[in-house]
Amino acid sequence: MSTALVPVITLDGINAVFNAQGDGVAARVTHIALGDHGRTPSADETRLRNERRRIEIADGERIGGQQIHVTGVVDGDGPEFWVREVGFILDSGAMLAVWSDTRPLAYISNSVPLLLAFDLRLEALPAESVTVESTGADLSLAAWGEQYAANAAATLATMTETLKLHFRLLEIEKQA
Repeated sequence: MSTALVPVITLDGINAVFNAQGDGVAARVTHIALGDHGRTPSADETRLRNERRRIEIADGERIGGQQIHVTGVVDGDGPEFWVREVGFILDSGAMLAVWSDTRPLAYISNSVPLLLAFDLRLEALPAESVTVESTGADLSLAAWGEQYAANAAATLATMTETLKLHFRLLEIEKQA
């Protein structure tokens, strides 16, 4: 069961949504910005207070008229930090919404890729006024689980064959 993240919709975000609707399109969320400055966010924010990383949205879907699900992966070299602020960035560069808390949401480490998944409720906006533009990567936990299970099975098979060869060499040495 996932818990929905309820961010503060920014004034820039509201303007971008209404400008997009005036053109007959929906505003498109393309990136997730991550920072370490915990606080109570406000609607007049235009960027994170201390952005440390920005990632493309890997996958996303509409869950309901005013709720979207987005995923992304943080990996590679970069600063390590506790995530205390998250911004959802539109293709125009405007920050649609911001979430922040003094309690950390996650830890970003270079040692371990972090799969982020958010159910983003946009109750202050008209239904279906925001869409997700993603890279198309399937980052569902089920897909990752299948990948890791397949890798584990291949590793175990290789280890089994290596042990068989080792025992066979021991038998040959005993016969010599």
